[in-house]
Amino acid sequence: MISFFRFIFMTFLTMFAITSAIIYRIFSGSPKTPVWWAHSWWSPGVLWLAGVKLKVEGLEKVDFSKPYVFVSNHQSFMDIACVIAALPTRLHFVAKQELKKFPFIGQYMVAMGMIFIDRKNINKAVESLQKAGKLVKAGKSVIAFPEGTRTKDGTIGVFKKGPFLLAAEAGVQIIPIRIEGARKVWPAERVYLTPGEITVTIGKPIDTLGVDKKNVGDFCKSVQATIEAL
Repeated sequence: MISFFRFIFMTFLTMFAITSAIIYRIFSGSPKTPVWWAHSWWSPGVLWLAGVKLKVEGLEKVDFSKPYVFVSNHQSFMDIACVIAALPTRLHFVAKQELKKFPFIGQYMVAMGMIFIDRKNINKAVESLQKAGKLVKAGKSVIAFPEGTRTKDGTIGVFKKGPFLLAAEAGVQIIPIRIEGARKVWPAERVYLTPGEITVTIGKPIDTLGVDKKNVGDFCKSVQATIEAL
């Protein structure tokens, strides 16, 4: 019963955030304030309502004045709130097109100007990655969950190549992130939540110099192994 009420309160908070973000976006045309809201009170509020104790490790390894492409494993819908709360920088998410249709979170991501990848349409997917590349070159950081979907059994799935090519073409480093505990709080197969601790572990920056279409597959495997070892 308590888990049910946690979910309801999280829903109301997210609905309020979405409504506020959309109204502000309509009148200002800028996603900056909705992103600030997400970092300042939406993500901390969601974690608090879910009964999550967030533990962050490795922040000292990263110079957050620089743009990066962050890549993380994907355990739960809680991952979004966790990385927003954990990383002291404005993030642009690269997410699958299907997430755009997910109630509340999808609309909020649209209001924040996030980037959606249509994996069924190669041309549109390339256009989306090019858009993300322009953001990175302009000094913005991008984050992606290269597995493309939440894990069903806790293991880390095969990484998609897009985020890694994006980083290489933009000439920025990859920041590996591992999220642990989010699946226990809110697994993909369950609608209710269980309070618990979630750890976000940040690894050392990884250079993308020399990465191209020919060797990006091996680079993906290397980064995945790094995240698994965090």
